[in-house]
Amino acid sequence: MNPFKKIQNYFIGGITSTTDDVFEKAKAEVLFNFTAFFFIANLPYAALSLTLTWFHIFLGYSTIVGLGLVFFILRKYKSIKIAATFYLLNHAMQNISHFLIDNGRLEMQGILFFLLFVLVGFMTLGRKWGFYIFIFVVIAICIGIYNIATNLSLFSFPPELADPVSEGFMQYLTLIPLILNVYLVSEFVKAQNNAGVQIRKQKILLEKNNDELEMQKQEIISSLNYAKRIQHAVLPMEETIFKNIPNAFIYYKPRDIVSGDFYWFHEVDKNNYTIVCADCTGHGVPGALMTVIGSNLLTQIVTEGKATSPSGILEELDEKITATLKQQKDHLQIIQDGMDLSLLTVNKTKKEFIFTSAKRPAILLRNGVLQEFKGSKNTLGGLRSGEKKFEEIKMNYHENDMIYLFTDGITDQFGGDKNKKLSIKRLRELLMNIHLLPVQEQKQKVDSKITNWVGKNEQTDDICLIGIKL
Repeated sequence: MNPFKKIQNYFIGGITSTTDDVFEKAKAEVLFNFTAFFFIANLPYAALSLTLTWFHIFLGYSTIVGLGLVFFILRKYKSIKIAATFYLLNHAMQNISHFLIDNGRLEMQGILFFLLFVLVGFMTLGRKWGFYIFIFVVIAICIGIYNIATNLSLFSFPPELADPVSEGFMQYLTLIPLILNVYLVSEFVKAQNNAGVQIRKQKILLEKNNDELEMQKQEIISSLNYAKRIQHAVLPMEETIFKNIPNAFIYYKPRDIVSGDFYWFHEVDKNNYTIVCADCTGHGVPGALMTVIGSNLLTQIVTEGKATSPSGILEELDEKITATLKQQKDHLQIIQDGMDLSLLTVNKTKKEFIFTSAKRPAILLRNGVLQEFKGSKNTLGGLRSGEKKFEEIKMNYHENDMIYLFTDGITDQFGGDKNKKLSIKRLRELLMNIHLLPVQEQKQKVDSKITNWVGKNEQTDDICLIGIKL
């Protein structure tokens, strides 16, 4: 690294090393280079000013101090905006001072320095401040033209304040602002070209990343679709359910590809069956894993363990979930997941059903009269806070009674004109209106209601609703 680059890096390395923006790097380099050039160029002028008037002494040394502050700001505060502001104030002081002592007369050198002033403003401070500086310069030039045209009617400075440089030498000095203007434009064009190269590289990288993300997305979706097939294989076949309960429907609508809701069925014999509608913690993959656990544990308890008491089934299920997920308080990693569910056992011979639940209600409709069963306030699984009891509701049913088991996904769904929850109240009204219809038509009405209610919203949660005509 050459000595100049080392000095440059000392002052602006903190700025250029923390950004990939080629324009910010170009601003920092141009600002430093201009500051360094005018600082060095003003040293002879400052020395010469000691033999001239107080005005030249003030102008020479205030310029050196001002440019020194620009170096300090670049190094200390690493702020291009603040440093550029100090630089432009110094540039403005120089331009206006020479403009005034020449009584508003502008040679080519002065015009080019004004042009440089405007271009630096545009490049370092942006379009808005560049435009303000341009307006300022136009006004200053107009004032100078008027002052000359009216024989110095606005202001007149004595000849001894004028720059002690011959007109011939001033013509040669015109090359300096001309070269600086060309350099500034070339640096901007260079930055623009570098930005184009950077954008093309980033576009290629972005397209590559997008391709990788798309591949990963497809792999994830493929895995989820396979998990969906596994989950559906775990769920009881609807044909088996409807063979035992011909007048029933199951409205099952996962929010994602896989669901945190599930239903479970066990046929004790042709006159007795147990059916469950369950809502596990979460949705998507975590919820789906819980559904597999819940379904398998119910099979162990009822099918293999021959448990028949509804409340006993839930108590044993609660214990097994706690054991399976290692939810003891002394375990290092406590998993608080669990499930809410409603369980219904039906005895066709006695025309009797028993309902019990963990935090899930059920709705019974008989001859246009609605009755709601609240169920237990305890959930299944999670950290235990004492003994859990699950109350049973035992009741004889009448022919054509309709009972509905459902998860909270249906009542918590946002939508409608005011984007509110569907709510238990609206669900009661819906079931009251459709309960006398054939069960498959009821299912269609439920689907239509949910679809219209959701509208353009996203589905909030998994939905499961089971309707049974007893």
